[in-house]
Amino acid sequence: MIDSYYKFSQFLKERYGEKVWKISIDAGFTCPHWDKETGKEGCVFCRNDSFSDLQSKYNVSIEEQVASGILAAREKYNVRKFIVYFQASTNTFAPVSVLQDYFERAISFDGVVGLSVSTRPDCLPPRVLELVDKLTKKTDVWIELGLQSVHEKTLKLLNRGHTFEDYQNAVAALKNLPVRICTHLMIGLPGEDRQDLLVTAKEIADSGIHEVKLHPLLVLDDTPLAEMFRKGEFRSLQLDEYASLVCDFLEYLPPSMVIQRLTAEAPEHMLLAPRWSLNKLNVINRIEQEFKRRGTRQGQHHSPNSSH
Repeated sequence: MIDSYYKFSQFLKERYGEKVWKISIDAGFTCPHWDKETGKEGCVFCRNDSFSDLQSKYNVSIEEQVASGILAAREKYNVRKFIVYFQASTNTFAPVSVLQDYFERAISFDGVVGLSVSTRPDCLPPRVLELVDKLTKKTDVWIELGLQSVHEKTLKLLNRGHTFEDYQNAVAALKNLPVRICTHLMIGLPGEDRQDLLVTAKEIADSGIHEVKLHPLLVLDDTPLAEMFRKGEFRSLQLDEYASLVCDFLEYLPPSMVIQRLTAEAPEHMLLAPRWSLNKLNVINRIEQEFKRRGTRQGQHHSPNSSH
């Protein structure tokens, strides 16, 4: 049976010959777009403590986090290879000496085959790119860029603090390095319809990146987005709507583009909507069912002539 889309797990098996586990790390970094002193309030949807239980790791060393992640994955899944994932906040927003120290400590463990760094398009200055290049000599490196949408109106509404051009410049710089580029995108953003989403899909399809992460817009309590939601300024997608839009999106991506994830989770006590996102397996199954109903798969509408 051929999968409806190119799953990250399949890519990892092809690359490393066996299952690989991603270990999430919280290094305690902050974000340049959130600063009370300067009045920067961050993205309207953001609560950094929503990254699962990562908040509890602030006072746990990098070594302890990696070691415990390796132990858990070995015992539960019998996995022998790992990617260390610096997930929470902006993981290139620190002095380069600090970044180098943290990253090198994390990849020093036996069995670690890769380093994945989540960051913003406007947080990759030349010195950070030089460090990334050095790290590629020691391990495989992924750079994950938060974008969410290619539309400037949406980026402003979300208070992202960067432009689509910033993202394009970051991708252009990263393409000079032997790294995997993964882009984070949201579906169900305020003010966007299906056509807006397809414009984003086509731009990403032709961008030359390697991987994407898609997930629904999560409305978390105690955020500006929550206030917009309560005022009825936008509505949250139903599961069937989301599954349909995901399939629409993937049909325009090249078949070779790896899909790292198709949904996201948040602590139940924080999540206002959509509540169906709490059941990750159900969301994935619904997307698979929609592909089966359509008789299509990833790349169905992608034109090879337009790809990079």
